[in-house]
Amino acid sequence: MMAALRAQHILKLSAERQREFVNSFDVVFCDCDGVMWLIAAPLPHTGDAVNTLKANGKQVIFVTNNSIRTDDEYVKLFSGIGVKNFQKNDIIHPAKSMVYYLKKHNIKQPVFSLCGTASNTTLRSGGIDVRTLDVTQPITTATLPEITEPKEKVGAVLFDINMDLNYTQMVAGTRYLADKDCQFLAGGTDWLLPMTPNLTVPGFCDFLETIQRFTKRPATILSKPSLLLGEIVKDIYQLKDPKRCLFVGDSLTHDIRFGLGCGFQTLLVLSGSTPIEEMLAAPVEDQPHYYADGISDFLKLYENICKKA
Repeated sequence: MMAALRAQHILKLSAERQREFVNSFDVVFCDCDGVMWLIAAPLPHTGDAVNTLKANGKQVIFVTNNSIRTDDEYVKLFSGIGVKNFQKNDIIHPAKSMVYYLKKHNIKQPVFSLCGTASNTTLRSGGIDVRTLDVTQPITTATLPEITEPKEKVGAVLFDINMDLNYTQMVAGTRYLADKDCQFLAGGTDWLLPMTPNLTVPGFCDFLETIQRFTKRPATILSKPSLLLGEIVKDIYQLKDPKRCLFVGDSLTHDIRFGLGCGFQTLLVLSGSTPIEEMLAAPVEDQPHYYADGISDFLKLYENICKKA
């Protein structure tokens, strides 16, 4: 049996309610994968929608769990879909959250990273002394202990999406975490990665769970839906009134839960990982305030408002 419905489609609101809706927020926090694009495929008119929001006085900031691109790559990607005047500080992802956290809490360096190449580039650009384990030779049970033995004391082990992550690196991470003074910081909590309209692949949360379970060390999560990320975002962007913020995402479990926990208004788009049936079946307290087919619905929304002006 379906739960009661809280969420309202933004294009099915009355003309007066549409105007009230767009006047109710100043800042738009927006997920990327499943909202602006799929990981390996575009979504239509998303750049135009962002430009329309900006033209109507909204600040648009992107909050993604995907650190597999550098800032320069994100600038190129956003420019490629037509977003105007995109700046590097317009986006935050787990690698940037890690830089913030490591510095704010004066965590000793170096750190050992299980993150991908782009994340490590971001960490180093942020002044973090990063160590990695590059596995170039075949590993056997005889060589694994020596190769994975900690070479020095590190202040933290970092985990995030890493397409090249392998078993030997994970073993090394667990051995560093045997030191109780070594902290464990993580992104990579998504269950699913929507690659194209016809292909969704597993996320990295099971790898993270394996490390946590073996080490008995729960990670400090610096990605959605962690409310610690919410505090970081509020600090970095100097947010004064969460109720004047709208969070746009495609995941009930990560985006909408995060937005609700932070006290933001929330908008679920159906262009990514959550079908409408899943939204309708969710308990009312877990549903977004609003939903839309995609972020491009803002184009029609503002067109409607202009017609009724």
